[in-house]
Amino acid sequence: MTTKAITALGTALTFNDNTAGEIMTLSGTRSRRIIEILSTDSTDEAVEKIAGALNEGEVTFHLVYDGTDEGVYNDLNTDLQAATKAQCVITYPDTSRHECTGIISSLGLPSFSEADGSIEVDVTIAFSGKAAYADKAAA
Repeated sequence: MTTKAITALGTALTFNDNTAGEIMTLSGTRSRRIIEILSTDSTDEAVEKIAGALNEGEVTFHLVYDGTDEGVYNDLNTDLQAATKAQCVITYPDTSRHECTGIISSLGLPSFSEADGSIEVDVTIAFSGKAAYADKAAA
């Protein structure tokens, strides 16, 4: 059986038209609220559940820090401070995309470990509204 896995190398984050391409890790979660219902005339006294609102959640990116004029850190910091609500696009190497409106909820200070010497930063974006997914274009 041939794997359908794709490499993560080359995944890019674009927030408010600023692109960060040196993503080391990416993690997040989505959820749907579950509403518990118990009718007072229930004969089996069992709780039923129905689907509530969808929460697109948030995603955290662990990036290589770039403090140059062309680097994205200052742009992300400006958006955090201004509480900017903007388009967020995660583009995977196979060209599939995850798109949503978001707000930067957390931006770490640049940090490093003496072991590897790279300067890194975390940025967390909280999604607002419903996300859209675009599959890889057919060849």
